[in-house]
Amino acid sequence: MKFIIFDIDGTLADTKKVEDQCFMQAFENTFHLDITNQKWEDFKNVTDWGITEDIIFKEFNRKPTEAEYEAMISNFTNLLKIEKERDNSQYSEISGAKSFFDTLVNNNEFKLGIATGSWEASAKIKLEAIDISLEGICFSNSDHHKTREAITNDVIRQMKGKTTETPEDIIYFGDGAWDFITCRNIGIRFIGIDNESNGKLKALGAKTVFRDFRNHDSIIAELTKKA
Repeated sequence: MKFIIFDIDGTLADTKKVEDQCFMQAFENTFHLDITNQKWEDFKNVTDWGITEDIIFKEFNRKPTEAEYEAMISNFTNLLKIEKERDNSQYSEISGAKSFFDTLVNNNEFKLGIATGSWEASAKIKLEAIDISLEGICFSNSDHHKTREAITNDVIRQMKGKTTETPEDIIYFGDGAWDFITCRNIGIRFIGIDNESNGKLKALGAKTVFRDFRNHDSIIAELTKKA
């Protein structure tokens, strides 16, 4: 058995643009700060929790309060819902993602998980939009952990708890530099999704990168290689 873990934004869901737009607007609504010039790759923890904490600490020399986190999450998810209602095309799948995900769900050789730096409520909005169900899927997010390493390890722990088999390989699909670095840090295999064809993952050293999930056979062949 192999454990297969997916990121969401830019990997399963083509939602990075609307995600960023709504996150920045929610930040301004909640904290009255303009963060439109922030680059996510500059943060140590590229998660909703980590980014929010780092910016508030930098600006005010303190961590956000629980009430501020709750307000930020509420503002963010409300904006995502408004944008989804206004223009549902902003919530499309990465080509072939839903079909590929379902193929793996129905294959007993694989156990699936989703590890995202998004907060849980926002993650669910995006997954529902591309018709990917969390039923039976191990799932962790930024509600529970600040670092991507902790989020991914949480999913792995959940997956191990649902089987008596030792995984022969653990593979993570992601699109960001932070995904690649996380996999390197915790020692699992990385497969990149480069939907924008910008070559950044290859430049970082990722050995296996696909543009999307349309070529099922090639990706399955990569998954079935020995670790």
